[in-house]
Amino acid sequence: MTAEATSELFGIIEEKGIAEVSLTETHGNPKAVFGLWMAANIEFATLTTGALATGWLGLSFSAALAAILIANVLGGLTLAFFSTFGVDYGLPQMIQGANWFGKLGNKLPSLFNFLGGFSWFAVNTIVGAYALQYFFGGSLIVSIIVLSAIQVAIAFVGHDLIQATEKYLVYVLTLVFLALSFVAVRHLGLSVPENVKSEAAVGGFSGAFMLATSIMVGYVVGWIPYSSDYTRYLRTNQNPAAVKKTVRTYAFWGSLISTVWIEALGALIGASVSFAKPSDLFTSWMPEWLKTPLLIAVVLGTISANILNIYSATLSALAIGVKIKQHWAALLTGTIGTIISVLAAENFITNYENFLFVLGYWTVPWISITLFCHLTSRTSRLGGVSAAFVAWVVTVVASEPFWNQTLHTGSFAAAYPQFGDSTFIVSFVLGAVLYFLLTSPGPVVAAAGE
Repeated sequence: MTAEATSELFGIIEEKGIAEVSLTETHGNPKAVFGLWMAANIEFATLTTGALATGWLGLSFSAALAAILIANVLGGLTLAFFSTFGVDYGLPQMIQGANWFGKLGNKLPSLFNFLGGFSWFAVNTIVGAYALQYFFGGSLIVSIIVLSAIQVAIAFVGHDLIQATEKYLVYVLTLVFLALSFVAVRHLGLSVPENVKSEAAVGGFSGAFMLATSIMVGYVVGWIPYSSDYTRYLRTNQNPAAVKKTVRTYAFWGSLISTVWIEALGALIGASVSFAKPSDLFTSWMPEWLKTPLLIAVVLGTISANILNIYSATLSALAIGVKIKQHWAALLTGTIGTIISVLAAENFITNYENFLFVLGYWTVPWISITLFCHLTSRTSRLGGVSAAFVAWVVTVVASEPFWNQTLHTGSFAAAYPQFGDSTFIVSFVLGAVLYFLLTSPGPVVAAAGE
């Protein structure tokens, strides 16, 4: 395998689609996933996510940091493990489920991932557009359209341009956010007290802590249905165990360092402002010399995250059965994401909170069941019906009493707000239990691309 995406690949529009990567097509360096996941998370949406723990839920900085660590250690380990599936199968993440969830059943989680992809695109674009408007004034909608055009253009070309873009963006983003971290800690310190009034509104400290943890889980698990999309070209029969070990190590640390760092920084800043929209996090104490580099970093960070969102949502569209060339599917996905960005720009914080919760509701049981499908040899007790698909659907529905967000509050969450939103715990366990109850020991079934 070559060390990096080579220069002759620039300008080539990827047409691989969702087909299996052959051994003759493999290329890339497994260590590149570190920079990819660092660049994907060193951005303003991650900062905004961390700010919710203190600025909205009222946690102290130490409690917010604990929630951030729990969520991102668990999420980072899962992302790292799922990233190795690309080396095993040479397929995009969502395509691998065809033999586990059934060819028809697999279309539903693929559809949800498609919807999630352009919803993430909207989240990041709105955050970046707020930054542009804060610094330059003018229309928020114009800022959204400008950012969207740049992001779609990169995703239109495909995998190798994305890898190369992330490789270089990570250096710029790291330097600027290091400077912001230094300034923030120097100005604010690390002793942020809890806001008892805000905590009381969501069930006290325990409710706020569980809600914060759920939000951080929703953020990090949103990447997991994408993970093999950026390792499938690493497929190899030359010491695959060593390649997978490298992928696990570098994906884990790339995800963990970036999410914990930027979310903790967001929690610190979020406690110091009146937090109603992302641009509120640009505070008056930020020095003038930092504002221009920070604006550049916000825009670049938006691009670095969204080119992954468009690309993986595109693959999910193909997995659903959309008959369209990959690059045109990327254009379609970006267009839909732009429209959603325009519609969701107002009341952004509430919309964002709800989105993170809903993302976790379907993703966590899908992760649990997919994990055990990959690790175990089991066949369905339901005849020709996929046990994995049935277990997933039943788990999503059965977890409803534990949902706790403004769109819908389940009966358990309403009666016991001190438990916050515990859906991610319940659905992970229930999904695994149901899958084992609905299956019996049987032959290993490999994932298929058809």
